[in-house]
Amino acid sequence: MVSARPRRDPGVSEIKPSPGPRPDNGLIRIGIVSGTHGLRGAVKVRTDDPDSTTLNSIPRVFIDAGAGPLEHKIQTVAALGAGRFRIVFEGVADIDSAQALKTAVVMAARDELPPRGPAEFYFFEVEGAEVLLPDGTVVGRIEEMFSTGGNDVWVVRGAGREVLIPVIADIVKVMDLAARRITIEPVPGLLD
Repeated sequence: MVSARPRRDPGVSEIKPSPGPRPDNGLIRIGIVSGTHGLRGAVKVRTDDPDSTTLNSIPRVFIDAGAGPLEHKIQTVAALGAGRFRIVFEGVADIDSAQALKTAVVMAARDELPPRGPAEFYFFEVEGAEVLLPDGTVVGRIEEMFSTGGNDVWVVRGAGREVLIPVIADIVKVMDLAARRITIEPVPGLLD
């Protein structure tokens, strides 16, 4: 899951900004088209992050129904609750056109995402980052993230094991987004 909503940093002692987009197509997955809504071409989009409001603030999305991402300009967006939205796209005016988009991946241009504050980060900025202990020992790489309600948790995999790292100030000490390295100070039992 990729979050297209800025995450509050856990109060780390140091956060170094990312130099910009990684070399890819500049698109960030934000959800899927889960179905149609009515007969006039509206679709339902389920966001990967139920708390994301990104769709309310971007002018377009890119939809990949299997043939590569195609731009779709957003005409209207209405929240349906629990990370679901009703969207009308320019040029999608009937049920057949909307049905063709069902199960397609919805992406946003990285440079059109809402700006993050100085103490925030996007999950894609830490996804794949190396997690280290203060002595330089590698724990693994961040592969997933989920929220517990109170804080986010990174799923870190490496050396044949999986570790769940709570994204809180007591543990996450330095986030160097440019170097794609995160230093943690584990509490007793965290790495057992």
